[in-house]
Amino acid sequence: MPQENKINLIDQLYERSLLEEDEEIILSDGFEEALIGVSAGEKVAVYNFWKAIDCLLKADENLTFDEALEWLEAFSKEKIEEAESLTPIFVKLL
Repeated sequence: MPQENKINLIDQLYERSLLEEDEEIILSDGFEEALIGVSAGEKVAVYNFWKAIDCLLKADENLTFDEALEWLEAFSKEKIEEAESLTPIFVKLL
């Protein structure tokens, strides 16, 4: 997703009152199609884990499902340095 579309997505979060003007959020690059919302309380981007797998597979046709699964499992456990509380979360929807 081009940078301008990502900025538009963030603007929409503010416009829909999902974020207050004094709040910030970190989005994970390449997973815009998997974004399902913002958490209550401390605002964190929330992604659909399975849609995020699909984003990975579309971005790299040489990647297998198992490789994408393994990568996203590891990625979703990482915390963003100096912004740990803003690190996006990936939810495995039922």
